[in-house]
Amino acid sequence: MIILENEIAKIIVKRSSVRAFDNSKKIPKTKIMKILKAGTLAPSARNSQPWRFYVAISEEAKTKVCEAMAERNPWAKEANAIIVLLADKNFAVRPDEKKYYIDIGLCLENILLEAVNQGLGACACTAFDKELLTKALGLPEHLEAVVVVPLGYEAKGKKFAEMKRKYGEIVERRDHKDGTKKLEECIINLA
Repeated sequence: MIILENEIAKIIVKRSSVRAFDNSKKIPKTKIMKILKAGTLAPSARNSQPWRFYVAISEEAKTKVCEAMAERNPWAKEANAIIVLLADKNFAVRPDEKKYYIDIGLCLENILLEAVNQGLGACACTAFDKELLTKALGLPEHLEAVVVVPLGYEAKGKKFAEMKRKYGEIVERRDHKDGTKKLEECIINLA
């Protein structure tokens, strides 16, 4: 078994998709800014940095985002803040090929890891109506909503909203009980 022991490894291991938040606490803006700063430090094609952030903190702003999310994500309303990660196609390398999705994914991972570092939980969501969200936020054509990230203090012991179907009916876990494949299963060739 491979054991990761340094500080970043501890954060990687601790990160999970949090779907239950204690919305009685407010996130200090300094924490949000640190999370966004971490996102901006991600690598990108030709250092194009094609990301922009819409940060919803007020109830009104969070409602705009949540109304565009899928019905199966009612738990997002309990988030202390919501970050909408946007792709700025004016800065993307070869935007017609949508390669900027890789850049946005790298930015997203930095955001998720720094959220953990700041003592917060988050969940990356792509189940939203892009057209509805674009209209609700008044986004210009060159900005594309790619990922919605509800963010906040994890509500320990609180279950998120009941799903219509049981978890096992939605996700096939096979023999990966903890959801993570063994390293050996991911290696095709180690020559």
